[in-house]
Amino acid sequence: MAKRYIWCGGTREKNSDGTVRIKGANENSAFHFAALNIQNTYRSFGDEIVLQKIVTARHIVDELNRQSENSVKSLDIVSHGTPVSLNFSNKENENCGFYVGKIGKFVIARYYSWGQDDDYKFTVDSRSVTEINYKIFTDDARIQLHGCLTASEWFSTTNGEKVFPVLIDNIVEEMSELLFNANKKKAVVIGHGTKGNPNINGSHTTIKQQDYRHGLRAVYYNGDVLFETREKGYLNQDLISNNLSRITR
Repeated sequence: MAKRYIWCGGTREKNSDGTVRIKGANENSAFHFAALNIQNTYRSFGDEIVLQKIVTARHIVDELNRQSENSVKSLDIVSHGTPVSLNFSNKENENCGFYVGKIGKFVIARYYSWGQDDDYKFTVDSRSVTEINYKIFTDDARIQLHGCLTASEWFSTTNGEKVFPVLIDNIVEEMSELLFNANKKKAVVIGHGTKGNPNINGSHTTIKQQDYRHGLRAVYYNGDVLFETREKGYLNQDLISNNLSRITR
């Protein structure tokens, strides 16, 4: 039986004085309900599902790398993101999430340090996406990063205005190449081309309906965009397979 991993959360829930950070708790709540809806989708496939709250990227890498080769069917991470990072934090201005290479790490540290009294930094619990053993995934696995802009070639402001281009692979692009290099020749990585939000049904979305699987998403294969879509919910495997058949004949 294949495994499907879902991690959600990662937003700091405590202020520096130890009080509850309401914004962080609310965001993690949205990530949690979105993860439950992903879990509900996967239940129909009969695979083993592991849903966990995010602690650090180190924890995720350690868990994944304990798995046997060709055993993980899917990986979903529901968290904050940028084109070159997944942002997890336990302390203010400290990132314990994922990044794309040393350049990506540097860019994110500088991006979040602007206007701050203290420098933004990555902790010893952060990890490069290269530290995952991609041989654990099945040949037709999918990885989906549900954070904002993970498949974008631009950073942007809160109102969506483009700020500056990403001069290295975005995180979805990078992970798709790592999958291909691990000989996973039908595996894809899916991410958001714009800022994501949990309101899959617009203003009528209930708390339990929250889901980030909508808006502009890009499906990457071996470092290239296989296709883009605005289709809501789970992307049917036939849709991915039909697009793959165009380039893998």
